Amino acid sequence: MKETKNVLITGVAGFIGSNLLDYLIENTDWTIVGYDNFSTGNKKNVSEHIQNKRFVFFEKNIDTITSLKEFDCVFHLAALPRIQPSFEFVKEHINENLVNAMHLIELMIKENYFPRFIFSSSSAIYGTPINIPTNEEEKIDCLSPYAFQKYEVEKYLELLSTRYPINYVNLRYFNPYGPRSFNPENKFNAYSSVVGIFLYRFKNKQKLLVTGDGEQKRDFIHVADLAKANYLAAIYNGKLNTSFNIGNGNTISVLELAKMITNEYEFIPKREGESEITFADITKAKEVLGWTSDKNLKDYILEKIK
Repeated sequence: MKETKNVLITGVAGFIGSNLLDYLIENTDWTIVGYDNFSTGNKKNVSEHIQNKRFVFFEKNIDTITSLKEFDCVFHLAALPRIQPSFEFVKEHINENLVNAMHLIELMIKENYFPRFIFSSSSAIYGTPINIPTNEEEKIDCLSPYAFQKYEVEKYLELLSTRYPINYVNLRYFNPYGPRSFNPENKFNAYSSVVGIFLYRFKNKQKLLVTGDGEQKRDFIHVADLAKANYLAAIYNGKLNTSFNIGNGNTISVLELAKMITNEYEFIPKREGESEITFADITKAKEVLGWTSDKNLKDYILEKIK
């Protein structure tokens, strides 16, 4: 589809934001404005597009945005996406994960202008779910401040849309992996995608560190598939105002993942506040958005370790 749009990506220099930028540059004719303060993002992630006339980048905080009227769609990805640090740096995570989203929503209300708002949420809001695989009607059971902050944004969108014509989509990501998932310069890199951490340690001839007994299971989804889900949510004809699980639709244990890469691993203490299993029921995203997961974890691993 080549329909012209003007879109905003917050957190554009982050892992998922930069991959979304790549996808939109390659697959659309859209004009893209990106914001990132490099709190977790990396300038290298967007450097190849800086000279592109369709991309305008601002190294600024989200609260410096004063209007959304030029945009047809807002992809709100900016966040501190780490479960364990959210227990320690509580105020910082509230500001980055909740207050910034509220700033954008308040702008829409103030200007009485409502571009489609695509929010990057998380499967962390389900905690350890009762129903496996898990659909969007699963009971919410936040096990961390990070998960709670993601759910707060979802709930604010739901509540405020009863009074204002807010046009939103919540994409509940499961466990993303792919290019740029691990940034060794990020102070929270120990809490990055486990796929990225494992591959980084393997590359540097270090033992893989498996938390707990390694039997916790994860639904790993390639970042290119997340980018496609964002795109399909943006071009959907009509108002959605709902949530979608974006996962691969299967699950493997962290220990199985480690063994795909190497036999050189060791166990470290379990982390509290993390789910025992993530396993997405992706029926709704397939039926409503026409979205499917194209990437295979095993193929990705084999390509990286050969």
